[in-house]
Amino acid sequence: MLQMSIDTRAIERRLTRLATSQLPFAVALGINDVTGQIAAAERDAMGRDLDRPTPFTQRGLTVDRASKRKLTGVVGFKPIQAEYLATQASGGKRRAKKRAVLVPVGLRVNKYGNLPKNAIKRALARPDTFSGKVRGVAGIYQRPKGGARRGRRGVGAGANTKGLKLLVAYKASVSYAPRLKFVPRAHRLADREIGPAIAKRLRLAVQTAR
Repeated sequence: MLQMSIDTRAIERRLTRLATSQLPFAVALGINDVTGQIAAAERDAMGRDLDRPTPFTQRGLTVDRASKRKLTGVVGFKPIQAEYLATQASGGKRRAKKRAVLVPVGLRVNKYGNLPKNAIKRALARPDTFSGKVRGVAGIYQRPKGGARRGRRGVGAGANTKGLKLLVAYKASVSYAPRLKFVPRAHRLADREIGPAIAKRLRLAVQTAR
């Protein structure tokens, strides 16, 4: 998240009375110009930083606009998207909230690299699959064609595990390297653009007010 606030007191000391009266309005417009630029740049860069971000992820970007009474603009994400994108931005581990993080291995994923809705339910409903642990790896497995069905709980000790295919792995946590460069990119744009944006808006405001 980027929060941009402007203290106008130092600027006011260098301005005429007319310009000072227009300053809050100009600053608010300048902040909104820059937060809009940042939001557009972040939307464009998201597809480069992340592997096939979903429309839901892309729609999560939000802009809180400034006003002449609130000289603060914020570019960030909605709560749900912010929660899972935090590890993409800073790196670290995403831990399972309930039983496990489901990691697709041999099960087909959608065009965004995610498991389709109800994919787990459909996989477990098949007669040739089971959920269990094989050689220390927990997940959903598929038996080879012609393999004997051994119940929904998996295979017993000493059973032949040859030919089993891991479809989905159960993980207690998943590690991420930092990939989403949201914060440094937003700060670079803000530092570069905010001064010229406010100056432009103030100049136009003074010209219009005369």
